Amino acid sequence: MTLDVKPEIAAALEALASSHGLSVEEYLERLVEKELPLGPEDAPRPEGSGMIWENGLFVYRTGKPLPSQVVDDAIRHVREERARHLLGKRP
Repeated sequence: MTLDVKPEIAAALEALASSHGLSVEEYLERLVEKELPLGPEDAPRPEGSGMIWENGLFVYRTGKPLPSQVVDDAIRHVREERARHLLGKRP
């Protein structure tokens, strides 16, 4: 089987595979095996969970929302980091 993808997707797949110590072929095979039920004993995943491609990024969906405190902390952290970057470290 041949899979034609955009160069940026191919590069991202190569990086992901390498980070797992696998070739692209091995990495893709594991992804497919994880997502495709191969026998009756393989239960399907709950709707809305797993890695999906969304707006140009891989997103992990669990089917459960993040607690609002986690989101607030992440936004605050990014804003502080951006301010330090733009303004420099000031006392």
